[in-house]
Amino acid sequence: MKENLFQFIWLHRLYGHSKALETIDGEPLLVINPGILNTHAGPDFLAAKIKIGNTIWVGNVELHLKSSDWFKHQHQTNKAYAKLILHVVYEHDEVLPSNESLQFPTLELKDYIQLPLLEKYNSMMNAIGFIPCEEKFSTISLFTKQVQLDRMLIERIEEKTHHLTHLLQKYRNNWQEVFYIQMAKGFGLHINQDVFESLAMHTPLKLLTKYKHNPLQIEALLFGQSGFLDDYFDEAYPLALQKEYHYLQNLHQLQPIEKHLWKFLRLRPANFPTLRIAQFAALISNSSQLFSKITEAESLNEIENYFTLTLHEFWLTHYSFQEKSAEKNKNLGKTFIQNLIINAIVPTLFIFGKVHGNEVYCERALDFLQQLPAEKNSITEAWKNLGLAVNNAADTQALLQLKHHYCDTKLCLSCTIGYSILNEPEHT
Repeated sequence: MKENLFQFIWLHRLYGHSKALETIDGEPLLVINPGILNTHAGPDFLAAKIKIGNTIWVGNVELHLKSSDWFKHQHQTNKAYAKLILHVVYEHDEVLPSNESLQFPTLELKDYIQLPLLEKYNSMMNAIGFIPCEEKFSTISLFTKQVQLDRMLIERIEEKTHHLTHLLQKYRNNWQEVFYIQMAKGFGLHINQDVFESLAMHTPLKLLTKYKHNPLQIEALLFGQSGFLDDYFDEAYPLALQKEYHYLQNLHQLQPIEKHLWKFLRLRPANFPTLRIAQFAALISNSSQLFSKITEAESLNEIENYFTLTLHEFWLTHYSFQEKSAEKNKNLGKTFIQNLIINAIVPTLFIFGKVHGNEVYCERALDFLQQLPAEKNSITEAWKNLGLAVNNAADTQALLQLKHHYCDTKLCLSCTIGYSILNEPEHT
């Protein structure tokens, strides 16, 4: 028996199906309300309500796997445990001495907990498949699965907004600047997102706005600040960028980030940071007050149109400054734009709505996810193999959250699906 499972059993009353509860002294006990799980110091459950004999008690409940754990945890010296209404143990292995601070009844649950429940829990904890409940997953109702996925989607978006909250505090609610940084992070994808964010922080939007009508200067600032112009070049375009950056660097006392921070290894050329910086520079040059436009946009098509960019002709035959490539249009692809909407625009719109108390933006953010096609990766394909219909980006975002934060860490006790499996009655 694990302590978190024991708390779960008490909270959800997964005991006593075959016989009425009694304290170790033989008094009948009825749990009216198990209480609120306490995640801080002190008793495990607060504001519980129980009936012992003919008396109703309201107060705190402490849980232990063994009665002797009371002394092991030094509760006898802690005043927070002085006035409990009940001590719940899995196994009663030691009688606590009778004194003024220990005037509470004890309930032993060992004989009330059904063995199949423990077997199902151990099976999930020891599972080595894609998800712990893989064997039972098909037996769970679609409604139960959807309840969990709806929760996962909101949780994932809110998780992405945590960092935005810190940025808003740092930049004094300058939404344009924060969105600019968030977009830069999105251009870095997963592997270069942190260094792209650092580039944006080292190159304020206010500075770029001064040179908005000169694309070469915007490119020079971003490539120079990224550390990519500290090399020897023999082509006209990078030489012009280098010259322009040295002028602007001295003028504004700029400090670039270190070039070695950028990662190229195992990236497709289309995702090389040099090309992504060129595309990001084109976005900055071609747009004005982008965040304001995003908040006003009511359709995905409007947003996608803002990412129709024109790059310098140099990038037709290059992915980096060093080597030429076959001529190819290097504009942003549809999948990449959709990735930006999912990871940069949706979280920013969502928290914008939260901060301003306007649910319209929150609902629009969720609606955009439901309109976008499902993301394709090994995890979403594995969910499909389990029989789930994965229809859009809202589904895939929810499933990624469920897999990474619950299934991989085996937080089955915090999952509606896991609860349903544990609480499923055994067929005889």
